[in-house]
Amino acid sequence: VLTPYEPGPFGQLSLEKKDESILGNGKPVMKQILPEEEGGAGKAVCVQDVDAPKSAVWNQILNLNDYKGKVPKVKECKNYVFKKNGDGRYTIKTKMVVGVMPGYSYENYYDHTYIPEADSLVWSLDYDKRCDFDDVAGHWHLENHPSKPGCTRVFYACDLKLKNSVPGPVMNFLSKTALKTATGWVKKESEAKPEAVIPGEFVTQ
Repeated sequence: VLTPYEPGPFGQLSLEKKDESILGNGKPVMKQILPEEEGGAGKAVCVQDVDAPKSAVWNQILNLNDYKGKVPKVKECKNYVFKKNGDGRYTIKTKMVVGVMPGYSYENYYDHTYIPEADSLVWSLDYDKRCDFDDVAGHWHLENHPSKPGCTRVFYACDLKLKNSVPGPVMNFLSKTALKTATGWVKKESEAKPEAVIPGEFVTQ
C-alpha cells in the first residue's frame, strides 16, 4: 500500500533560482522528494505558478463534477459522497474514468479529503470499491505566491501503483505526463476565471 500524503507543505521540497526562473516563465517544474527511509521510493512533485488567487484555483480543483471536458483524458467524473466532517475537513468520494489510449481505460473510485486550514486536498482509492488501479496516493497543496500578490503556487503529487504491467507510453502518461497535465489544466482554467471563488458547499458557515 502506498503511503498517504499528509496535508500541508511538501516539507523536503526546495526550489532553486533556476526553478524560480522556469516558474516565472509559466512553465511547470518537476522536483524529486527523496525517500524518507533507505530503500523507499522517491516521489515526484510538480510545481506550477498560477496568475490567479488561491480561491480561483480551489474553484477548479474542488469542482470535481466538472472535470470532464476540462481535464485531458477524463471521460467521466462524478461525486457519489460529499460530507463535512466534525473536524472541519470534507470528504469527497468520486468515480473517475480516464482513457489513456485505445484499449487502456481506467475506472477508479477516489476518497478525497479537503483540509481548508492546510490548503490541501489529499486522496487515496476508496477501498470499498473495485478499482482498476492497485493503489493511489495524491496531494494538491496551494500557497500564496512568494513575490506576486494575488497569484498562487501550486504543488501536485500523485503516486500510482498498477495491478498489471502496461506498455511504456501508458505508464509514462500515468506517471510523468499526468503530473504536468494536471497542473497545466488547473493553470489554464484558473487564469481564465480569476474571479471564481471556492464552491459554496466548502465555505464554512
